[in-house]
Amino acid sequence: MREFRYFTCTILIGFGFFYLLHSIDFPLFQPYYSWATLSIILGLAFLLQSRFGGQADFLLPGVFFTGYGLHQYIAGKLAYWPGEQVVIFLLFGLGFLLIYLKKGVGKGAGILFIIISVLLIFYEKILDFFGISNYAEAFSAYWPVALILTGLFILYKKK
Repeated sequence: MREFRYFTCTILIGFGFFYLLHSIDFPLFQPYYSWATLSIILGLAFLLQSRFGGQADFLLPGVFFTGYGLHQYIAGKLAYWPGEQVVIFLLFGLGFLLIYLKKGVGKGAGILFIIISVLLIFYEKILDFFGISNYAEAFSAYWPVALILTGLFILYKKK
């Protein structure tokens, strides 16, 4: 049975500091008393367990929780920061690529998620290039079907 020592210790120490600073109302950390900070602590616990505990499967949740927590802070400060759906696809892509580097599996899924996130970032420019004026209609009509077909293709593709 594998040990979860790094994960457990990071959660206990991180949440302990978070609630200690919150209870003494330390003014320097006032803007960081949110669930986004707890998400970052949880993500760091997964990443440390992956790195030092030798469990590469913890990379994906580690990248996701850490990245999503950071996204919550950055999105409020930068007007040009991409939306949540782009960040979610990007984080999953990065997580799968890190798993690929560690275990040798997940490269295709990682590249697919990165491509989807890049397409979402430049979605309006792509639609303008093809002459589609009402991008909200095009997005709602075709994007879910494209995701379903891509998923079915990957599921039933023969090696």
